[in-house]
Amino acid sequence: MEQDVATGNSNKIRHWIFTILCFLPFVLLPLLSLDTGISGDEPVHYLQAENVYNFFATRGKDTSSINTPITYLKYYGQSIDNFSYLINKIFGFNEPYLTRHVINSLAGALTIAFTGLLAVEIAGYGAGILAILFLLLSPVFLGHTFNNLKDIPFALGYVVAIFYLLKFLRRLPVIHIGYLAGMVAGTGFAISVRVGGLVIIPIILAFTAIQAWIRQPLENKAKWKFAIRLALSLLITILLACIAGVVNWPFGLQNPIRHSIESLNQMTHYIVSIRQLFEGELYWSENLPWYYAPKYFLLISPAIILAGLPLCWPLLKKQGPLLFSLLVFCALFPLFWVIIRHSNLYGNIRHLLFIYPFLVVLSASGWYLIHQRLKKPLFRWGIVGLLALGLTGPLVHIVKNHPVEYVYFNRLSGGVSRAYGRYETDYYFNSLGLGVKWLEKEILSKPGADTLIIASNFPVEPFFEKSFPKIKTVYTTWYERGRYNWDYGLFVNAYLGPSGLQRKLWQPAQTIHSISVEGYPMCLVLHREDKRDVQGYQLFTTGRYPESASILKAVTRDDPGNETAWLYLGWSLRKIHDPEGSDQAANKLLRIHPESEPARELLIWNYLDSKRFDQALQLADELYRLNPKYLPAITLRAAARDSVAALAR
Repeated sequence: MEQDVATGNSNKIRHWIFTILCFLPFVLLPLLSLDTGISGDEPVHYLQAENVYNFFATRGKDTSSINTPITYLKYYGQSIDNFSYLINKIFGFNEPYLTRHVINSLAGALTIAFTGLLAVEIAGYGAGILAILFLLLSPVFLGHTFNNLKDIPFALGYVVAIFYLLKFLRRLPVIHIGYLAGMVAGTGFAISVRVGGLVIIPIILAFTAIQAWIRQPLENKAKWKFAIRLALSLLITILLACIAGVVNWPFGLQNPIRHSIESLNQMTHYIVSIRQLFEGELYWSENLPWYYAPKYFLLISPAIILAGLPLCWPLLKKQGPLLFSLLVFCALFPLFWVIIRHSNLYGNIRHLLFIYPFLVVLSASGWYLIHQRLKKPLFRWGIVGLLALGLTGPLVHIVKNHPVEYVYFNRLSGGVSRAYGRYETDYYFNSLGLGVKWLEKEILSKPGADTLIIASNFPVEPFFEKSFPKIKTVYTTWYERGRYNWDYGLFVNAYLGPSGLQRKLWQPAQTIHSISVEGYPMCLVLHREDKRDVQGYQLFTTGRYPESASILKAVTRDDPGNETAWLYLGWSLRKIHDPEGSDQAANKLLRIHPESEPARELLIWNYLDSKRFDQALQLADELYRLNPKYLPAITLRAAARDSVAALAR
């Protein structure tokens, strides 16, 4: 009797803790989102949201939202982007990106709450508590809740739909209308964000069919009546979900079936290819190794969550094979699918972020059920201590590195120190916001600053257009920054070659401030006082090669890490018929930047001119392997092969 009372009290305590934790993200996440910068995707999605608004405002006359040959955003429903734009439009907020971040953080809070509810449903309040803590203390997931308006809302729809599907399956043969409505809401919302939400429909149909077959009435008449009612209910559910998914999607509205299929094909093999740093090598995203996604899950999931996954086996007995299979299927099948289809992935796990809550549910349930199976208090407290210890590292990382906490690699992988220069870190450009704030406070707030020119490898106009409208901005890649006129630079380490990062060369003398994670720079603020490199480049482009060579020689003496100066010094020397000096400049650039494609291109031209055809062919093959999409690699390779063949004849 006393034991039953104690158990009941424990359940009440767990219930209250769970309830508090469910509401905590709705306060915590919006507050944390206020510090977040603009992500790499947001400017184009914000513009697309404006185009979608204009489509509906003009009753379809403005078709800019369905003519997106560069961004391909017509294939996205992006409902949260559209909703945030509408809120800004109605209320006239001056900080449109702040509105986006707060709204997305609320979607993240809902995702966390429903993940906790799912864990409660399958394993109890203790599992729900752990699931919420696991998500809140997963730095990558948490960081994306602030400004990723595609993958976090999609995860929300996925979790909501499966949560209500699980409850619906449990009630069969009773057909619960409320749970069907939940599936409509979750599936429809997921489709409205990204057409990939259609994948939820076959999951609903398959698992419902199996459960219906198991739970169907014994009498033939009742069996047929049940089958017809269930089929009609599912048909209506799917139709309503599809309608909800396309209602604010211009491209989908034009031809719901054909355009949904077209968009799904585009999402599976996304046409946009991005250069990615993975395992210390540069790949085009469509050519990444098959294990790219699973390896990233192992790298960025806190070790305590990974350790809980093998412990979830008691769920098989507790929930039965079907419901256990549903959870495992939702967690793992999308991962296997992208591997089988060789989908175009990039940016860490963000395209598969929607399966992470299910991995968390399985892990949290595993830890909690093992805790409950242990009889001795000492062992139970040992599990609690182990969990607390395992979550301390991620918590410290989040506190120290907010709002760039999503740059995280677990201790099993060696942390950021091991990943830096081997994997993309700040691929979403989150550290840029901190760099902008520092620049505004320390530089732009001073008199006369409105005449400055700011350069970046990110389109930074949205950061300055409200507070500093007179500031001029220049977009440039890191390696081409010397070709442009600018005074201050904001550069993030995204999409750079591995060698400079690994050798800690990515912090030139012009650096006046840096945003770092675990001591490794993510964003640099540069002050440029010497502009002779851009002067030398301009002289080269106007054909004044001797003057260009003279100036750029001086630049390389004073700034030996200047890639632009070495490259155009080499080209200038080539133009004035100094092949030896040109070779030396190109080789010096390769020592600074071993992945440099333009340096190899220059050397190949020099080799061809001096009839060193074998060397030209060898280097052209190397250039093609390095980047098969670099056009000179294709043409020079052909020229070198022709020259070698001609010499052989």
